Amino acid sequence: MSLRLIFWIAAAFVALGALLWGLAIFWQGMGIGISGHGWFAFILGGVFTLALSMGLFLLTFHSARHGHDDIDGPST
Repeated sequence: MSLRLIFWIAAAFVALGALLWGLAIFWQGMGIGISGHGWFAFILGGVFTLALSMGLFLLTFHSARHGHDDIDGPST
């Protein structure tokens, strides 16, 4: 894994943390509370969403780099 890839993964999780922090401030300002189970589900959903999207993007780039998406000839 390259250093650049690790940087982008870390940046995505920092952005997720900033989003969660901003939503917490927003919800507190509106007087809406969320339980510990709600926070757990919210954070887990964000982490799994990031992991799934990163995995799918990595598979797409891997496939394109290794020629799996090349067209060998016209399909008949």
